[in-house]
Order: sequence, then C-alpha cells, then structure tokens
Amino acid sequence: MSRSGGNGSVNEFDYVVVGAGSAGCILAARLSEDPANSVLLLEAGPAEENFAMRAPALFYVLQRSRFDWAYRTEPQGAVDARRMSLPAGRVLGGSSAINAALYVRGHRSDYDDWRDSGNPGWGWEDVLPYFKKSERQARGASACHGTDGPIQVADQSEVAPSTAAFAKSVAAVFGVPIVDDFNGGDSTGAGYFQVTCRNGRRSSAASFIREVRTRPNLEVRTGAVATGIEIGASRATGVRLRTKAGDETVKARREVILAAGAIGSPRLLMLSGIGPAAHLREVGIDVRLDLPGVGRNLRDHLGYPLSYEAASGSAPHYSLPASLRWIFNYMVSGGGGPLGRSYMEGCAFVRTDPGLERPDLQIHFAPWSSLEPNLDEKRDLKRGRGFTLFPTLLYPRSTGEIRLASRDPLAPPRIDPRYLSCEEDLRVLAEGARLARQVAGTGPLAACALREVAPGPGVASGEALAADVRARANSFFHPVGTCKMGVDPGAVVDPELRVRGIDGLRVADASIMPAIPGGNTNAPTMMVAEKAADLVLGKTAAPRLVRVREEALR
Repeated sequence: MSRSGGNGSVNEFDYVVVGAGSAGCILAARLSEDPANSVLLLEAGPAEENFAMRAPALFYVLQRSRFDWAYRTEPQGAVDARRMSLPAGRVLGGSSAINAALYVRGHRSDYDDWRDSGNPGWGWEDVLPYFKKSERQARGASACHGTDGPIQVADQSEVAPSTAAFAKSVAAVFGVPIVDDFNGGDSTGAGYFQVTCRNGRRSSAASFIREVRTRPNLEVRTGAVATGIEIGASRATGVRLRTKAGDETVKARREVILAAGAIGSPRLLMLSGIGPAAHLREVGIDVRLDLPGVGRNLRDHLGYPLSYEAASGSAPHYSLPASLRWIFNYMVSGGGGPLGRSYMEGCAFVRTDPGLERPDLQIHFAPWSSLEPNLDEKRDLKRGRGFTLFPTLLYPRSTGEIRLASRDPLAPPRIDPRYLSCEEDLRVLAEGARLARQVAGTGPLAACALREVAPGPGVASGEALAADVRARANSFFHPVGTCKMGVDPGAVVDPELRVRGIDGLRVADASIMPAIPGGNTNAPTMMVAEKAADLVLGKTAAPRLVRVREEALR
C-alpha cells in the first residue's frame, strides 16, 4: 500500500467498494477475508446506529433524515403528476438500516428468468446458496436456510390479532394456503413476514462490517462522497471522492466495485462519462464510453393503501402516551413491545388471475392506520386503532430511467420511474385493490374492521377505484435494473457484473437486476453481493460461451 502525503491515510488498495449499504458491506467483508487483499469501503453517510435504527417499527422516523438520501421522483403523469419520495440509506448499512426489515427473496422463477434471458449462473438453484450464506436463521439450518451468516432472520415475536385474521381471510378469498415460509422458492400463500431482526433489534448489512472492522486490510471511510471514477485508457484505476478535508483520489490496483444502489451506481457511471453519449453531452460531461443502457430499465414496486378503523383489541392503539410507554417498554425489556416488531406484519402472494403461473400481487398488511410518512410528503402518523392493506404490483411493465440534472456531482439526479405509464399496470393494481378490499370484508378480518377509512365507501365503481389508485398509489422503495445485467445491447454489465467496455470496473447491487424480483428487494440485493464477491475472487464464473457472446457485442 502507498500513503497520501496529506493526512497519512492509505490511498491505494486492491479493491475500492463505493457504497456501504446492503451490497457494499457484504462485498467489503467477503473480499477482506483474505488478508492478502487490501479493501477500502466508502460511505457518504456516518457509521452511526441510533435508537430509531435499532427499533424496526421506527423506520419511518429515519426517512428524510440525515441518514437518507431523500430522493424524489420527477412528477409522474400517470399518477396525477405527483412526485414521490424514494428513501435510500445514507449510513453504514444503507437502506437495510432504515427499511421495514422485511426478509423476502421472491419466487424461484424470477431468478430462472434471469438465467434464461442470457445470465447463466443466476437461476434459483445457483443463487440459493448465496441467500443462505448471509443468513443466520433463527429456525435453524435447512435446505433453504442458513445459520452461519451475520444477518439475523427471525419470526416476529408476536403479531396483532388483525394480522392473524388477515392471513385467514386471504386464504378464504384466494384459496391459497397459510404458509410459514415465503422464501423456499414458491411464495404463494398468506402468513407473516420474517424480519431481519433478533429479539426486537434490527440486523442490517452493517453487521458484516461491525464483526470484522478490526481487520488490518480493511478500511472503512464514512463521510466520503464518491464524485467520479478515475479511468486510464479503458481501465478503472480509482475513485474521486469528497470529504470534509477536501477532494482526493483513491487508487484501485485491481478493481473498483460500485455498490451505490439503483440510483447511485448509474449516477456515478454517468458522472464519470460512462452512459448514453447524447445525454452526457447535454449536461456537459465528456464521453468516455457510450453505454446507452446506463440509467435505463428502471423498475419499482407500486403499492396502494386501503385503511380501516379497527375494533378494540384487534390492533394497537396509537397515541402519544402509548408511544411513550412503548419506548419505555422497549428500553427496559431490551426489545419488547410494538417497537420491536416491523410496521408490516402480514403478507400474501396471490394471483389476480388464477391462470397465471406465479403470483403477480403481494399484499402487505400493517395493524396500523396508513403510514402517511410513506406518501408524497412527510406527515404525522394517524392516531387511533386501525389496519392497512397494501396490494402491491409485483411485475410492473412500466419502465423508467435515471438521468443527471447537471454535471455537479452533488446535485440530485432526475428520477423518472414512469409509474403506471403502461395501462396494464393500472388494470392489475386496480384489480388487486378490489381483491384486497374483498379480503377486508371477508371472515375474520371483516370482524376486525369498524369502517373503511380510505378509499372509503364513496369509491365504489371500478372507474372510481382506478382513479383513486392513480391518486394514492405510492412507491414501495424497490428501484432496480438501472445497470442491467445481460449480453444484449441494452445491458450495462455482463453476467460476471463487469461493466462492458471498461476493465477493472464492476457493479454489484440492485441496479444489475435484469428484471424486478417478485417481492421485497433487500434480501435479493444481499444475494447479489454474496455472489459478486465470489465472482471477483474467481470462486465462480459464468460459462465461457457467455464471455464470447459479450465480446462480440463490444
């Protein structure tokens, strides 16, 4: 290693990983397992872990805080020209430190589709070992679950009576089983989420780093904003970054690995002159490599809230005195009470059309009134007793893009998901809303509901419901796909996650997903990082045939 002359810190490493989130923490930990590898992990935010991060129910407090990039979309025409908030973690652990702590892998066919679209080595049987590798499953080891990883995965300590009623009512309406594991390959059914927590305390990807931070070959720099990739000839050689001390460049002898997320990674590529040439010239950036797919193929999950006033005893009663009691109880018990559980307790994966091969709708269930801070503007939680169903579109056809607003490396990007721009998405989500309303009016859950608060009885016709979906549907904060993996002309990285046309540069985060998984995206992102580490270290590789096809496209 060499050292910089200014402050004596090391400025040359074998590997430089940009972004210490769900992917970056794993990459840095795995790459530094070999003491011969020197690794630098860069994070724009702090290394802090505070009370709100530890208590999973308080994730909404972290949104629009200093731990959040606080991105916002461009006005979305098909959802009444609204701009939506897109939280993204800006702290050690990234979004896994500020999310709802839900552990969901998706359907096995999601990954088989990745494989069959030109990405050998990414089918369900290929990626299952990497899901297991990160996991410390409280239920013990099994064919689908592991116990040796740093990420604690457990059942919730208890669920509200309305959550149990939700699962039974879903089973009655859709004819699906009540299941105890959504993560075995076929997610079909109703039940309860497992969470990345243990004993009421969040387990984020920061766990990977906190366990190994004393390694002499691993350096973690927080408060370091990456502003560009250094490229010599056709090879990435380092990363430009900005800290309180000023601007500097760190060198990478072997590889630069972007793990800045589906928004941050394409943004950094474009700031470095890698992306659609016409757009780069438009914002005044010199083109190093015309790679049209950078920033395209953006997909995200859109959900729609149906809120109900709940009967006494079926859900917690939220009030200021109650919240103070819960805080006291959590602190005294070491994680007990409502704050030690995820806001989302129940889950169902169902088909809006019985003829479909896999579920196209996920219904999240919360034994609380609608979480207003998740919407377009931050607001206070509603007081009282309620529950909310969130039918969520699993496989959106609408695709958007990310573009730079300017060449300023600190300026927020322009994020345009184009939600519901495909009419079929509106049809499926509106049908999902109709079916979720039917669930709320059926059997045990109907007995828990005093009245429908939103959309309310005035929204009765199919046309009115579709209009309300446009008015109130919101992101579930699962952007993916903006540095798509593949061998087609629109791909940004190959099946080994190497950026096409630039040596020594990879991307390993949710941006490489060629299609969005059918479920929450944090666990799939961690899987991508685990596999990426093996690819970097040469422990696994895509077949030679794919490399030949990739070279032919360059």
